[in-house]
Amino acid sequence: MNAELYATALRKTFLLRSVLKDVSLHVSSGNVLGVVGDNGSGKSTLVRILAGVLREDSGTCTLTLNGSKITPIERPLHVGFVAPYLRLYDEFTARELLDLHARLQGADANAEHTMAVLERCGVAGRADDVISTLSSGLRQRVALALAVHRDAPLLILDEPSITLDASGRAVLEKELHRHVNQGGIVILATNDEREKELCTTFCEL
Repeated sequence: MNAELYATALRKTFLLRSVLKDVSLHVSSGNVLGVVGDNGSGKSTLVRILAGVLREDSGTCTLTLNGSKITPIERPLHVGFVAPYLRLYDEFTARELLDLHARLQGADANAEHTMAVLERCGVAGRADDVISTLSSGLRQRVALALAVHRDAPLLILDEPSITLDASGRAVLEKELHRHVNQGGIVILATNDEREKELCTTFCEL
């Protein structure tokens, strides 16, 4: 996998308030870009633009994969995204949710692969429990499993360990290293000093 992500002069305004002003960055395969800044500085806004789920007012954002440019419409299909504000479908089990995600992206559900991912994230023992019955920490592990399930080249983590205990943090760190070792890119929006140590480069807002 050879991936590169470029952003040039990104701007975003909400209700006449300028949140992002001419933000530019470049990150390539095998790297972890830390997006850091004070609360309200625009970290979540930036990562949502990079993920392709929020449109910038001006500027450009480009993801290339093995030398081919991914269109803005296709970009979310090449992104795994973990954030505390993303909702899971509470009525599904973890196993059902991962299988549904695969089908929505045009892939066949693979029971063995799904269980292997849930095992890596420490929730295989709760694979058939309805998500609404899980604790916030276990739900965050399911969200991580969902993000890494399809091995998307771009993994975006927005304050990913906010509800995780020590063992959950260890799982997160292991998945982050696994992703970059496979040639993926990680975007990590954080103010956590422990998470900053995982980053190879930074974008400060």
